[in-house]
Amino acid sequence: MKITYLAHASFLIETKSGTKILTDPYDNSVGYTVFELSPDVVLTSHKHFDHGYTGNLRGDYVLVDKEGEFEVKGVKIKGIKTFHDKENGQKRGENIVFVIEDEFSIAHLGDLGHELAASELEKVGKVDILLIPVGGVYTIDAKEAFNVAKAINPRVIIPMHYKTEKLKFDLGKVEEFTKHFEDVEVFQTSEIEINSLPEKQKVIVLKYKG
Repeated sequence: MKITYLAHASFLIETKSGTKILTDPYDNSVGYTVFELSPDVVLTSHKHFDHGYTGNLRGDYVLVDKEGEFEVKGVKIKGIKTFHDKENGQKRGENIVFVIEDEFSIAHLGDLGHELAASELEKVGKVDILLIPVGGVYTIDAKEAFNVAKAINPRVIIPMHYKTEKLKFDLGKVEEFTKHFEDVEVFQTSEIEINSLPEKQKVIVLKYKG
């Protein structure tokens, strides 16, 4: 499985069979480069400009933007309804957490705005690789993200949705999250190929591509 961190909450995930899955594409107002891509599957956690912009995408992709269980282009995908805030969506609406089942199970938490209840954790199930927002303001903050990661207990954690020099609005820094962990590796590249899982939990900070 190859994972490329485009920027913000957007990743391009290539499965073992070659299916390309794009998560949470953003528009050019966010500050990052907007890529013209031809994915097979597009997952959008909600409709906000920094997570649901598909205007630049090409090809015959399948859009998944709701809760439920799906099999798309040979890949099993589960969407779990959560919320973008701590008030059951009253402030910022709903958010879909996606779990992709392939060689490894990978969860993308979108703009999760609250810690997960036991019933939600049960729906998420076993996760090998976790893509988690950590910047606060519009999502869970660094400490809440640590609690969520601890509850899900994946082998690999990749933080997303935090402040960088390109982002045009304010979020917390990734270091506020990573300081809670013992094993942290900061990559100078945007891509990682995962052929096996580490024996112990590891946080990997990828350099955004855009």
